[in-house]
Amino acid sequence: MKFTAAAALLSAVAVSAVPFKRQDNSTATPAAAAAPTDTQILQYALTLEHLEKAFYAQALEQYSADDFASAGYPAWVRNRLQQVASHEADHVTLLSGALGNSSVEACQYKFPYTDVDSFLSLAATIENVGVSAYAGAAQFIKTPAYVTVAVAIHAVEARHQAWEQSAVLKQQPWNGPYDTPLGLDLVYTIAAGFITGCPDSNPALPVMALPALTVSAGPGQNAQFTFESTDSTTKYAVFYAGLGTAIVQLDQNNMATIPAGLQGYYYAVVTTSADAMGVSNDNIVAGPAIGFAPFNSAASNPTFSG
Repeated sequence: MKFTAAAALLSAVAVSAVPFKRQDNSTATPAAAAAPTDTQILQYALTLEHLEKAFYAQALEQYSADDFASAGYPAWVRNRLQQVASHEADHVTLLSGALGNSSVEACQYKFPYTDVDSFLSLAATIENVGVSAYAGAAQFIKTPAYVTVAVAIHAVEARHQAWEQSAVLKQQPWNGPYDTPLGLDLVYTIAAGFITGCPDSNPALPVMALPALTVSAGPGQNAQFTFESTDSTTKYAVFYAGLGTAIVQLDQNNMATIPAGLQGYYYAVVTTSADAMGVSNDNIVAGPAIGFAPFNSAASNPTFSG
């Protein structure tokens, strides 16, 4: 089992952003006056698709068919990844066309893979975040045609992740009965870890990057939560997995036992709220961190309930 924070894997320089407060960074609907417009949601989606397009393009340019073969992968793995790369490029084209003059341009990126194996592992993680991003943003879309497009892209991102996780990495193809909807700021915090700069002409998104969090262990283990904070307020770790949520109190050394029922990918934030449903940008101290707990085909795979 492993538990890592995306922001800790790289030298992160967050892009320019403005705050966008929500009642709950995972699934709750914000007040109508604060809701992003459909244009802003498409810009947010395009920002993520630009990142995925660059991620695959850069890696496939760096690692040849011989590199994949030397790492022990058959030719079809790289061939399929070329198809995935073309899908991400097509998503960029579609969203750019829909936005027209309101499009956002690609940023500059730095990805922390060092070989074919680490690229494939990061690919599955990024695709999983993409699935969570579309699931979390869907609640804000008002135009029916945009909902259809978002769902169509969301489904393909899920197929990418399941194929990479199972056929390529030989792990489970899903996390549980439900995927985890993730709020705009939490997704953006993860994405910002890969972004080193963006064009000044890009419009500001209704999002903000939050402070980094790392967690030293996995489900059922006593873990160290590492983040920057100078206040002595009691802090809690909130875990998001599927449609379930769990909360544990950190001790004076910022340690706590992670819930044992977590499987596959899950997310965690540190907050001063003692109520998981009361988490907001006003009380998040750090996060999200991304956790991953593989499980075999004989394991029970129920809904996470905390």
